[in-house]
Amino acid sequence: MFRYLFLLACLLAPLAALSAHAADYQNALSKASERKPVVLFCYGANYDKVSEEKYELFVKKRKIMKYARGAIFLAVPVYQSPNEKEMREYKKVMGDAGLPGGIWSYPCLAVVDGSGNLRGIVQSADEMKDPETAGAALALIIDAYGDQEKLLKKARGASGKRQTGALAEAADMKDVRMPGNPLGNGGNTGLGSLATNATGMLEVGQKMQEMSLAEAARYMRSLIADGYYSRRQRQEILAAYSGHVRRNGGSAARLRAIYYEMRNIDPTSIYGAYAEGAIKLWVEPREAAGEPAYQPKPSTGKTALGDTKKQ
Repeated sequence: MFRYLFLLACLLAPLAALSAHAADYQNALSKASERKPVVLFCYGANYDKVSEEKYELFVKKRKIMKYARGAIFLAVPVYQSPNEKEMREYKKVMGDAGLPGGIWSYPCLAVVDGSGNLRGIVQSADEMKDPETAGAALALIIDAYGDQEKLLKKARGASGKRQTGALAEAADMKDVRMPGNPLGNGGNTGLGSLATNATGMLEVGQKMQEMSLAEAARYMRSLIADGYYSRRQRQEILAAYSGHVRRNGGSAARLRAIYYEMRNIDPTSIYGAYAEGAIKLWVEPREAAGEPAYQPKPSTGKTALGDTKKQ
């Protein structure tokens, strides 16, 4: 008998480790930790056959659980035009909380931290086509979440350049999103405020409006050299500067140099793709009309715009 119970316990233990179900959303949030986020399976209930089929396969048959990395799991029915009974069913799971912002398609797998921040999501039809594909994408997010939380913990225990350096590294992680308040104390750093909203980049562009091209170039360089910004932020700063150059009669050669620099920071990002498109849209027609083309110089430790690189 003891041997039988021991074998049964060994068989059940891995299943228990796959994920932990929560009774409701607030309960799930309370159980979340730096290593263990909440995973919401949001599906269109009583109207979306695809969602209901995926719910049966992913959740009821537990096909997704082995990819959940021990996260707190919660299935959330989302009704199209809920009646009173359906409203009660939704509130039974979510209480008075709405779904995290950033969810635009059902079914989906949303990864949420203990404060309710959406940290990553699997929601395209291609990603959600089967448990294996969705699970692989989910596992990447959960693993990246744990790594990012370590960096954010490091940032909260640091100050000055060490803090902004840790925040920059966290912001650059591709498979996971930054939380709304990365320092967890309501405070701002130069990078913290820019890493989590677009307002900071708008302010950069607005400041450049009153500057000459030379002044704007120096301002842009000072931000990139001294701000400890993430790769994405450096690309955004260059994008703001490129717009200033276009609006103020800068040369095609200067624009091409900017876009090369923006692309080379991270060719795989949205700004890397934007830079490639901007060259075709804004630079090549002017070069075809007779403007001198940009001629890269031999490497001298300087950027394409002639400023010393920070090593």
